[in-house]
Amino acid sequence: MIKDKISFVSGIGFIILCIILFYEASQLSVFGSVFPYAITSILLILSILLILRSFKLEIEVSNEHLNKIKITLLSITFFAWIYFLERAGFILTSLIAFNLLVIINCEGKIPFKKVVFYMVTGSLFVVLLYFGFKNLLLVPLPEGLWFRS
Repeated sequence: MIKDKISFVSGIGFIILCIILFYEASQLSVFGSVFPYAITSILLILSILLILRSFKLEIEVSNEHLNKIKITLLSITFFAWIYFLERAGFILTSLIAFNLLVIINCEGKIPFKKVVFYMVTGSLFVVLLYFGFKNLLLVPLPEGLWFRS
């Protein structure tokens, strides 16, 4: 008997998405399809686990108070990140956007030391992600139109 219908339906939806993604990745070159196949395989495994979990656990969703100002600020931050990505570059916009997201989500509930810790570790992660993609995977990331000489 299915205890969590939302998880079950979500798992089925993700499996359908995986089938579509496997088909789309099959049309790429051998080397171009490695990453999509890997990510889609992980998504497929997690979808199966979600379906299996839907038979054992029932998850109740509580209606929390939605803060419309918070949602608006998060949306503005995401759209500003997208808008300034090409102009200011990946590293600068990602650092600013990530730290703004941390500040908006904390809402004063978390001690200041933890907020600073989250900002520093997140910034280090963004920098490592940037150098990993740029130098190891050789993925061209936006450097910023404003900084080109």
